[in-house]
Amino acid sequence: MAIPQLTRRRRRAEETPWQRAYFLLVALAVAAAVAVPQGMRFASWLFGGSGVGDPALGSALLLGLFAGFLLLLSWVGPIVVSPADARWLIMSPVGRRGVLARSATVLLAVLLVAGVLLGLLGSAVLGRPDLVVPGVLAATALVLAAGSAAVLVQAAEPGADLMRRAVVAVAVLAGGLAVFRPALPSVPLLPVPAAAVLLLAAVLGRRAWQRLATFPARALVETSVRVGAVVSASVSLEPALLTGIAELRYWRRRRLRSRPWPAAGPLLMTRADLRMAARRPGRLVVLAALAALPALIRQAGGSPGLAVLVLVAGGLAAAVTGAAGARWDAQHPELPRLFAGPRLGAHAIVPGVLAALWAGGAFAFLHAAGFVPLWSVLYGVAAAPALAAAGLRMARRGPINHAMPVIDLGFGGVPTGPIFWAAAGVDLAFAGVVPLLFLPPGPVALGLQAALGVLLLAGYLLVASRGRRAW
Repeated sequence: MAIPQLTRRRRRAEETPWQRAYFLLVALAVAAAVAVPQGMRFASWLFGGSGVGDPALGSALLLGLFAGFLLLLSWVGPIVVSPADARWLIMSPVGRRGVLARSATVLLAVLLVAGVLLGLLGSAVLGRPDLVVPGVLAATALVLAAGSAAVLVQAAEPGADLMRRAVVAVAVLAGGLAVFRPALPSVPLLPVPAAAVLLLAAVLGRRAWQRLATFPARALVETSVRVGAVVSASVSLEPALLTGIAELRYWRRRRLRSRPWPAAGPLLMTRADLRMAARRPGRLVVLAALAALPALIRQAGGSPGLAVLVLVAGGLAAAVTGAAGARWDAQHPELPRLFAGPRLGAHAIVPGVLAALWAGGAFAFLHAAGFVPLWSVLYGVAAAPALAAAGLRMARRGPINHAMPVIDLGFGGVPTGPIFWAAAGVDLAFAGVVPLLFLPPGPVALGLQAALGVLLLAGYLLVASRGRRAW
C-alpha cells in the first residue's frame, strides 16, 4: 500500500442542520428544566421583601461575595490569552489591542453578568425589591469599575499586590459586620454616590481600554501559563499541581535576603520550616482569625458536633500550613539527601506547634463564649501530634494514582485514585481525634487523646521513614 493511501485523511462526516438544531434544543430544554424552578424560587424570594432580617449580616454577605469576586479577578488575570497567542501574537509586531480585544470582550460580558447577579442578590438580601433596577445599575457599575481596576493593576506589574490588599480590606470589613452586627440604617439608594460609581466605572473602563495597546507581554505570558496549567490540572485531575503553581507564583515576585548557611544539627529542618512559615505572615494571620470560627458557629446556633468538626478541620489546615518543608522534600527528593540525620521527625515540630496553637486558641474562644471549661484548652495540645501526622501525610502525598481500579456501581464507574488521594491525611486526622469526637469530656478522654496522638505520630514517622512517600 502506498504512503499517500495510508496518510490520506478521511472525509469528516458533516452534521446536518437538523442534527445541530436537535442538539441545541435538547441542551436548552435541559438547562431550562434545571434553571427555571430555581429562578422562580429566587424571584419569589426577591419580590417577597423578607431579606435576611439583619442589614449588617446582609451587607457582610454581599461584601464577602464581592471580595471573592475580586480575588478571582486578581488570580485569573483578568486579561487572559491562549498559550499560542501568548507565545506568537503577543511577541509579534502586531497591534496588541486587536489581539486582546476578544479577551476584553469576554471580560466585559462576565463583569456585566456578575454585576446583574450581585444587584439582584443585594436587593433580595436587604429586603428592598423596590430598588431592583437602581441596585442592579449600581452593582454593575461597581463591578465594572473593579474589573477595569484589575486590568490596570495587572498591567502595572510592580503593583500586583494591590488587588490582594483590596480583597483583604473588603474581607475584613465583611467580617467586622458579621461579628459585631452594628445597627445599620435602611436608607434608599442615594443618587449622588450611584452617579459617582457610574462615572468612576466609565473613567476606569476608558483607561483600561487605552492600556490594552501597551499591555506588557510579561504579564500576559505569565497569566497564560498559569491558567493553562490550572486547566490542565483540572482536566487531568491533578490538584497537586495547583499548590505548586501557587507557591511558584508567590516566590517568583519575592526577593529573599541571602543569609549564611546554618550549622548542621537535628533541628536544622525545623529552623527551615520556621523560616518558610515566617515568610508567609498572611497565612498565619488568616489562621489566627479563623480560630474564632467554632465559637461563632456555636453562637449562631450550630450543633456542638459541627463546631468540633470545624475545629478538627482548622487544626489540620494549620498543620498543613507548617508542613511546607515536608512537601518540598517529597516533590524534590534530591533536597533531603543534602542533610544527614533525622529529617521527617524534625519536619513534624512546626506542624504540631501550629496545630496546638490553633486548636488551643479555638477552645479558648469557646471558653470565652461560655461553652466549654478552661481546661479544654489542653485538648488542643493533646490532639496536636495526631494533627501533625495528618498534616505531614497530606503534604507529602504525591499526584493521583490513576492506575488504581475503577469500582462499577451499576450507574457508573467510581475511580478510586482520586478518592484515596482526597482521603490521605483526613483519615489520620479523624482517626487520631476519636476520644475528642466520641468520648465525654473529662480527664480520661484527655489522657486517651494525648496517648493516641503520640502513638499515631510515632507510628506514622516509623512507617514514613522507610521510604513510602504515600505515607
